[in-house]
Amino acid sequence: MISIFKTNIQSDAELGKIANHLNNLLDGATWSIDLSDCDKILRVESFVDKSDDTVSLFSRLGFNCERLQNFYAPPVW
Repeated sequence: MISIFKTNIQSDAELGKIANHLNNLLDGATWSIDLSDCDKILRVESFVDKSDDTVSLFSRLGFNCERLQNFYAPPVW
């Protein structure tokens, strides 16, 4: 599953504040935030949908996060 979110993370410093929390929440997933994109897109690849938990985490830490889309892709062997 690939989940796409719009965030308001503006800098590497802000990314640093949330990175460890994301790593803990999304254990086993791959994620990235594109700071050069105007919507500061968070992309998460995982086997489990943690979209609601991700939005809640951002909110608790004082950031905005809005789920834009989930994609379900079959595994590539």
